[in-house]
Amino acid sequence: MDYDNLLIEYIDGQLINFPNQLNEKLYMNNTRFKERNEFNQLKSYIDEFLNDDYFHRFIVLPGLRGVGKSTLLFQVYDYLFKNNVSVNQILYFSCEELNYIGNYSIKDVVDAFLKYYHEREIMTLDKNIFLLIDEAQYDKNWALAGKIIFDKTQKIFMIFTGSNALNLELNADAARRMIKYDIPPLNYSQYLKLKYNLNINMPGNILDKLLFDADIKDAVRYENELKNKLINIPEYNTNQWGLYIKYGGFPSLFHINNTYEQQVYLMDVISKIVHNDMANIRNFTTENQVNIQRVLTQLALQRSNDLSQQKLSKRLQTSLSNIKNILDTLEKTHLIFHVEAFGTASKRSKKSWKYYFASSSLKHALTLTFGNNTTRNEEYEGVLLENLIATLLYNNFSNTPLQHKYLFYDSNKKNVDFLIQKDFQSPIPIEVGRGKKDRKQVSAAIKNYGSPHGIIISNNTNKIIKEDNIIYIPYKTFSSL
Repeated sequence: MDYDNLLIEYIDGQLINFPNQLNEKLYMNNTRFKERNEFNQLKSYIDEFLNDDYFHRFIVLPGLRGVGKSTLLFQVYDYLFKNNVSVNQILYFSCEELNYIGNYSIKDVVDAFLKYYHEREIMTLDKNIFLLIDEAQYDKNWALAGKIIFDKTQKIFMIFTGSNALNLELNADAARRMIKYDIPPLNYSQYLKLKYNLNINMPGNILDKLLFDADIKDAVRYENELKNKLINIPEYNTNQWGLYIKYGGFPSLFHINNTYEQQVYLMDVISKIVHNDMANIRNFTTENQVNIQRVLTQLALQRSNDLSQQKLSKRLQTSLSNIKNILDTLEKTHLIFHVEAFGTASKRSKKSWKYYFASSSLKHALTLTFGNNTTRNEEYEGVLLENLIATLLYNNFSNTPLQHKYLFYDSNKKNVDFLIQKDFQSPIPIEVGRGKKDRKQVSAAIKNYGSPHGIIISNNTNKIIKEDNIIYIPYKTFSSL
């Protein structure tokens, strides 16, 4: 196949110019961007590949805009360069850019790159090649391209990044070959690491031991080290927590100091999901995109987080099936997620679901945009905190599916906020909030569910303590685990 000059010139430009632009992409104000925790895992896969272990060579990184996916690719490029991989063996390109220059696919770029720069086809390749493919959702056949490349050669290491639309475009054949890491908004420890270069060694099972075993020793040691290190950071002050819970999930916002501009950026993240990802993949009409925005507004402004789909259907004057389709697609983009009531399958099917945003920052941006004037009071901050804790638990449990950990809400009267369960063990009740939090609700839940212990996450304690069968955890500590 002959490739036109436009495509060859584009590849030329990437090979020649990208290495020279790398510092601009890795630094701001003479400060190098810190690596997200996921970088260490990517680095280990690259090291395996460089040592002729070709098993982990098809990596997919979906995530919301602004969480640092492109920066991860730039850091991977830099790591390869520093490990003496020739620049003509590393190709970074963005499928969004590719769309602007012509109707080219990922497969077109790869075939042209190998033919014109390595005089090889995929099946005859005799050297290691690294493909760093950004905004892959702009090529609807990205997963098929990855599968074909994976099947035809062991000599190509691929990383695909893109919006969470990538989750909607997976097919079973590609999914079996790839390793997928969802890149979520930052937790508090990653926020502190990226913003202040704060590094603390954390045992891998620290959260499980705290939540399910009521073993607080490792968590207390971590908490003490965290406090000691924060004291020695001149730029850090107590206002950082408020900035984190409202804007801190997205490292792209670190260098935007104006909160209004941060709000606009987050609303743009939401808008791109609604108008680009959802519209293109599920063919939502322009009218239905308005319904999607209204659903998100309802979710942001309500205090209870539970949502009656029937009531929402009547309020928006659209069918129940359409509401279900909207919510299902929003979940698949990872903009929101749901939590079901604890109980039997029959009970869960009868109870409404609670919905939370992927980041408290997104909920806050929507709330500000649509004119809620209670965003400074303690109740509102408690709502954001509940969303944050739900997100942290959901992300932790989703990233360890083989451990069979589950997140529920408590539908009983005088309920606690969450119930967590591991395997078939008794559930652990969790209460979340600001201000005074007594133990009555948690104690009642422990008795009701036969739980070995319960957990209260609040600002009513400044350190982790365990009294009888209840663990009290400061929300800043929990958010950093």
